[in-house]
Amino acid sequence: MMVQKVSGMKVLVVDEQTAKIMSMVYSMTDILKHDVFRVELIDRDGAPGEGKEDMRHMNAICFLRPTNQNFLYLSDMLKTPRYNEYHIFFSNAVQHHRLERLAFCDEHEVVHQVQEYFADLYAINHDLFSLKEESTIKLSEDPMSWTEFEETVCERTVQGLLAACVCKQMLPTIRYDKGSPRCALIAHKLVGRITEELSLFEGVGTRPKKGESNPVVLLLDRRNDPVTPLLNQWTYQAMLHELLSIKDNRVDMSNAAGVTEDLQQVVMSTTEDQFFGDHALAPFPELVESIQKYMQEYQKQYDQQTKYTAKAASIDDMQKFIDKYPDFKRVSGNVSKHFAVAGELQRIVEANGLFTSSQLEQDLACTENRQAHFDEVMQEMTSSNITNMQRLRLVLLYALRYEDQKSIDQLKTALAQNGFNPEQIKLVDKILQYAGGHVRSADLFSNKSVTGQLKTAWAGLLKTDVRDMFQNKSVLSILTQHKTPLAGIADALMRGKGALEEAIYPYVMDAGYTSSSREPPPRAIVFIIGGATYEEAKDVALLNKTIGGSRCVFLGGTTVHNSRSFLAEIAQLGEGAGE
Repeated sequence: MMVQKVSGMKVLVVDEQTAKIMSMVYSMTDILKHDVFRVELIDRDGAPGEGKEDMRHMNAICFLRPTNQNFLYLSDMLKTPRYNEYHIFFSNAVQHHRLERLAFCDEHEVVHQVQEYFADLYAINHDLFSLKEESTIKLSEDPMSWTEFEETVCERTVQGLLAACVCKQMLPTIRYDKGSPRCALIAHKLVGRITEELSLFEGVGTRPKKGESNPVVLLLDRRNDPVTPLLNQWTYQAMLHELLSIKDNRVDMSNAAGVTEDLQQVVMSTTEDQFFGDHALAPFPELVESIQKYMQEYQKQYDQQTKYTAKAASIDDMQKFIDKYPDFKRVSGNVSKHFAVAGELQRIVEANGLFTSSQLEQDLACTENRQAHFDEVMQEMTSSNITNMQRLRLVLLYALRYEDQKSIDQLKTALAQNGFNPEQIKLVDKILQYAGGHVRSADLFSNKSVTGQLKTAWAGLLKTDVRDMFQNKSVLSILTQHKTPLAGIADALMRGKGALEEAIYPYVMDAGYTSSSREPPPRAIVFIIGGATYEEAKDVALLNKTIGGSRCVFLGGTTVHNSRSFLAEIAQLGEGAGE
């Protein structure tokens, strides 16, 4: 941690992005433990002449992205320094001429160190990261039509991947989806950037161990799997993002009925909250059981502590209670948090008829039965059990699977009759434009028959109380039939022996470090341009448990989507674009 490298009283100066990057892995309590008394945003720190108070008794630790704007802010700060020392840490590689100009501005010689501290990404789980680039849709268009915004997003993606490689001490070979022009472009740009910055990889072994290949970065395109972001989710972390939305490890509970003020904004961090870290990937029925056990353990501790306090007869006894009280209070708050959040998730599932729509979603994703599916989707158009959002997603899934214009037109008419506006109905055509069969480079839909036993089981479950369904683990076999394409791709990549076809996922051959595709890689970064999902994160976590040892896969994405953010991005697609 960079704050440990500087002594004395400190102020931490960050920009809006690095502030969030740090908040993903460190709490404010962690930072304050290291004599950090202030945290300031660099753009609010004050330009010369703004009358800001000098604090020469403090040393500044600046953790910043190496952007043009930040260099301008730094230059102004150094011309009229407010702090005794400046220790500058950039989140990514910095060009030499920029450092020279910065040194020229350090007239008072207050800069004590400048380092590249490769943390230019948002670490969500230990094997999941995001770049928080939520608008990449135009990258699917011809680069000749890109604006400065698209150029910036592309460059940010390359920078983020470089930081991930350096952070993980990986000098990788680069593979990409051959059918995706944007994957090919970013793959070649990444190779060029790594070649320019080879000095960053000094000390990283360039020769693979016997029986292994080099580490791999594999670039995939969201366009090849538009189905996964559209499906309802049934594991804890994924449900939080789909039903409540996770932003910078924070969940908004302000619309939940009956929650206390301290639970209206809750932190859900796999590093700061052990219970969440242990159960983020748990299916909801298992989560409910775990929360019940968690509450029982807390109640047991509470009863024991109450008895102990009542019997306390000395100052030492009371001191022991006081020493334990912060941990006891923390556990109490954590129990309340997870109980409240799980209750709100259950309420949303019930209110929105998610059990009903999810069964049909899974059928559409996993089975081939056009007429039956059309009839069922049309039936849901007039059902009072589900919301309009669920109706729209069912139509989109049907359109992606069958691409039958006649039936799609009928469904669009049904949407209009349900009050959907023209822009919302256009999403049906836009998603086909973005990720229809003419775009996808791989077979998306795995067709398998649904047994009569499964249908019968579902019919029986629909007759039970919805609360009982949460406790019934057999529901999972119905609601989680869908398996993400990424799961098979990542598994094939890590098996080596040519399991992941080089004709479909080629190497960038102009790299100075090529690798045989026959041997399994020790580690890999699988990165999805257009955004990853928590369902795919779950599959990667399960794969990592299977392969074990030091071998592992890291999943990254330009963002992490739920259905709303995915459709918001699809809506940005212009007429005639993306073809």
